[in-house]
Amino acid sequence: MENKTKPFIQVYCPECQEMISPGEWTACPYFEGEKLDIADTEDAMKQIFRCHVQCDCKIEYSYYEGDQLVTKVEEAIEDPESLRRILSLVTKKDSKQVEGTPKKVLLVDDDRDFLEMHTAVLEHRGYAVVTARSSKECMAVLDEAKPDIVILDVMMEQFDSGFKASEKIKQKHKDLPVMLLTSISAQTNLDFSSSDDVLKISGADVLLDKPVSPKVLIDEIERLTS
Repeated sequence: MENKTKPFIQVYCPECQEMISPGEWTACPYFEGEKLDIADTEDAMKQIFRCHVQCDCKIEYSYYEGDQLVTKVEEAIEDPESLRRILSLVTKKDSKQVEGTPKKVLLVDDDRDFLEMHTAVLEHRGYAVVTARSSKECMAVLDEAKPDIVILDVMMEQFDSGFKASEKIKQKHKDLPVMLLTSISAQTNLDFSSSDDVLKISGADVLLDKPVSPKVLIDEIERLTS
């Protein structure tokens, strides 16, 4: 089973012989057509416990202890109250999500799928996210959004839109961290990620190649905004 990067709860269905997530009961012969809102603890508790009892399903779940993600498996749940405690752990935020005002990220990319995926990643880690789909839109929302960091795709309206936007941002807010993300290296076989000249001209603080892993992205955000 693939690694999870956020809290989750699943049951092992002996009928399907696979793990099933609460929002995917359509794969289960007993819960076909039903969708489960994990945030609705009472409803989730009732349905998962019924599935666990009827099918003898084991339950796998993960939760945060501080900012560490812990995964456990329960072969048997004695009563609904035990499952309620598990669900409260699964839905609990990690420490970075509950301490103080969330940091705000202005995420700029013309790829809608990229924006949706990375917004979900960042929001899960407790960041507030504002998005823009062009360098022009970025500059239009910059002052109102008041971000703690700006993450810019390089290739948007033009080949170097991100470079130019970064330069403009630094002219207005020299202390505002700017991260550039680019797939130019993959498309041209040129190593932009190590180019000091690019950072000097654009004023950006760091330049990373796409695709960038969530861990690297979060680590760089924390480093630049600490």
